Amino acid sequence: MGLFSKLKDYNIELEEILDTKYFSSNIKSLLFSMIYKLEVSYIDFKLVKRSVRSKEDFLNEIIEVIRLYCDNIKSVEPDSDQAKMLIKNKVKAVTNEKERSILTYPTEQALLYAISDISPKYFFINQDFSLKREIQNALVNGYIHNNMEILTDFTGWSWDKTFEGKYYYIDNLIYQNLLVILGEKFLYEWRNYGSTRTDFLEEARKYIKLFTGNEKYLMSLYKLVYLNSSQKEKLNQAFREDIKVLKKMNNKELYLDELKKQKEKLEKKINRYEAVLENETLLEKEFIRANSKLETNKKIKTIKKYRQLIVKEKEKNIRELEDVLYSMKPENFNKKKEYLKKTYEIYISKQNLEEIVIENQQNFLNFLDKRLSKLKTRDEIIDVLYELRYYKTLRISRKVAIKDIEILNNQIDKIMKKAITMLCKLGAIKIISMDINLNFEIIKYALDTKIIELEKIKLYFDEDEDGLLIRVFDKDIIEKQGRKKVKLTKNTLEVKLRRKQNLFT
Repeated sequence: MGLFSKLKDYNIELEEILDTKYFSSNIKSLLFSMIYKLEVSYIDFKLVKRSVRSKEDFLNEIIEVIRLYCDNIKSVEPDSDQAKMLIKNKVKAVTNEKERSILTYPTEQALLYAISDISPKYFFINQDFSLKREIQNALVNGYIHNNMEILTDFTGWSWDKTFEGKYYYIDNLIYQNLLVILGEKFLYEWRNYGSTRTDFLEEARKYIKLFTGNEKYLMSLYKLVYLNSSQKEKLNQAFREDIKVLKKMNNKELYLDELKKQKEKLEKKINRYEAVLENETLLEKEFIRANSKLETNKKIKTIKKYRQLIVKEKEKNIRELEDVLYSMKPENFNKKKEYLKKTYEIYISKQNLEEIVIENQQNFLNFLDKRLSKLKTRDEIIDVLYELRYYKTLRISRKVAIKDIEILNNQIDKIMKKAITMLCKLGAIKIISMDINLNFEIIKYALDTKIIELEKIKLYFDEDEDGLLIRVFDKDIIEKQGRKKVKLTKNTLEVKLRRKQNLFT
């Protein structure tokens, strides 16, 4: 009864919003269907992933985006020019934030993609860092994919990774890593608080360093974002300029003196713009003077247009002044210098994309290992098993998943073995064998499954001429079976043969 009453609440809320919108009946039906499928799939999504926000928070956000940012939603007709455009660009939908409009395939998945894409996503970075736009883009793409997998990978009774159309594999990997490291609440605040001066990137750095004792993860993340960028030439130019600034900063007094002169120059320009905007006579004189210097086909047509240009220039100079004032503060001077040193390290690095992906993931797994060492409770450690199982399915390309990379798979096994040993000591997992390696291999085999809830796993063992027969059940339904070539003695196993038993206690 609780499930249906909650569904009814969301439907009523959505219906009230749709009463104010001029959507077609087909679009309205599609929206209701999308909300229903999200509601049904979210239970399994949360069980499998662990690092997620509550279902209520997610659905409330989706409905709020529809209310505030979706004024016009249209679906494409098959074989239309609009459909061909979506196919050509390998996207499910296109959005226009300014017009608050969506053009989408008539599917729940495409509609969710569009709503996720049109929602405000700031991921504010207040450092003067050349990679800030690339980091923001990676997080935005990752956020959209994270929303999408609720409908693409979960059906209400099973889960499986789906990779269709345009997929940002590396961006998704970056986002999923940070979701585990920083948590959903941190990423939610980073995504939504666009006007804040909170230094989220710096807070992330401090938190990660607290666990690992170094900054290797973020450094490898910066290199990964750089190598995965489609704008490397543009970035290289920015890096070269950064390196020039870094050389200047080595002479602190000279650099600060240059900033002071830049500050005075910007203040003078801003004051001049304000004087012109406040005095109509002066505005007209400046308008005539500006036009006298322009070619006929480039002249500014009206004083109103000229005023708009002046306002834009003033705002641009104010932003530049804020950056200068920020850089002049002692604590920010040191911070900027550190980021410029990172820029230099990225620029001179000879690593390729494949190498840095593996290095970045090794650093991520090192973080996970360090965090595991600090965990004490049964549920916290079980969460790590879920996270590792999900993590192995993530891809770095269409053909290669994390589990396909031997060096990462070996590192994952070490962490999983550590977690399983901790759970056995807590009495949360049944000890299959006192031989730690055999115990791990059997439990690892049982956990390597698409069963939604690991705690429902049951095991059945038998012996034949080929060794140990292992059957894995999801409750009472057999999921898989295999054999382990091991010579059994009466002391090999701590469990009885030919009896179905729970893995988790």
